[in-house]
Amino acid sequence: MPIQELPTINLLIVGGGISGLLLSILLERKGYNTTLVEKSTEWKPIGGGITLTLNGVKMLQDIGLLDSIKPYANEISHVDITDQLGKKLSTFDLAGYAEAYAKTYTVLRHDMHHALISHLSDTRIHLGTSCTAIVDEGDKVKVSFTNKPECSYDLVVGCDGINSFVRRTLFGDKINDYCGYASWRFIAKGVKVQQDTLTEMWSVGKRFGIVPLKGNKIHCFASVNTQQNSEANKKISLHDFRVLFSCFGGYVPDLLGAIKNNCDLMYNDLEDVHLKQFYKGRLLLIGDAAHGMTPNMTQGASMAIEDAVVLAASLTDKWNIENSLKRFQSERWPRTRSIQKKSNLLGKIGQLKNPHLCRLRNYCWQRIPDRWIQNDLKKLLINSGPDLH
Repeated sequence: MPIQELPTINLLIVGGGISGLLLSILLERKGYNTTLVEKSTEWKPIGGGITLTLNGVKMLQDIGLLDSIKPYANEISHVDITDQLGKKLSTFDLAGYAEAYAKTYTVLRHDMHHALISHLSDTRIHLGTSCTAIVDEGDKVKVSFTNKPECSYDLVVGCDGINSFVRRTLFGDKINDYCGYASWRFIAKGVKVQQDTLTEMWSVGKRFGIVPLKGNKIHCFASVNTQQNSEANKKISLHDFRVLFSCFGGYVPDLLGAIKNNCDLMYNDLEDVHLKQFYKGRLLLIGDAAHGMTPNMTQGASMAIEDAVVLAASLTDKWNIENSLKRFQSERWPRTRSIQKKSNLLGKIGQLKNPHLCRLRNYCWQRIPDRWIQNDLKKLLINSGPDLH
């Protein structure tokens, strides 16, 4: 008797970020009927730089996509934490993991998007399209759109970021948890920094990050303790921004001087998304929509990559969607929650606002053996990662 082919899944992906594009690629390979909607009208070169940590890079390597991203990427060999003047408090040596496990890279977000889009061929992509209503009807999910006819799907996956419409449909609005500080991001050009070193500098209630990119560009972030939704911070002048972070030394004065206009500053409150369940019925959340976290562990992109790979491996056919989502939940919730907690703790340490505690923090951090930090991160990023074999 011939083997009966399992019925394929008709699936909607909401959001064309890293998790949405990667999931589309992997489901194309499995022959699924996949539609992707993205609210932006075109694939614009927007956003700053991202860090692809070794756990995410290993996944990209295993699924054969890393080579298309590497031409845009800058390799990072060290992560340094310093005080506000650049005195080193600790260093994390990544070179030792490059051969044995995977490298760490930085890349502009839109360059990574470009690399991923080049792998898509059969996915139906609708730009400039948003969901207006999502109704789970049991065996199908009915979705209405801004400029596309209403349609029904076997599964809807929300990859639409920290302010996810799909998540609000499932669980309401009161999910995001403000972490007490906000961050400006900008891309600087023409400033010579250590190309293989990612640096985070700690001050009193402030931090400054230096993330070298390919092509003589540097992604910078500057965080400060502040009230949520500060209009003053959103409208800050370039002069006031430079004054606010004038306590930092090292490369920072040159990086601040390289900003041409205050419209180059991207400002965001930093928030966590706390959910105990990533799915309900035939709707699922992945990436920041499910577990948005502070960027202190630089794990946002890698968690999105892991989510997409694990979900694609879990899905089999339309009759087993519920079991597939249960498997995804049981594997991804403990993993992402542990990373989220660690990132939140690191942020609280870096954002301490009492000068005496900051001096004590720096004194103690400088005396923690680097190997302790390395072992802790190895356990978190490598030993606890997804096992797809």
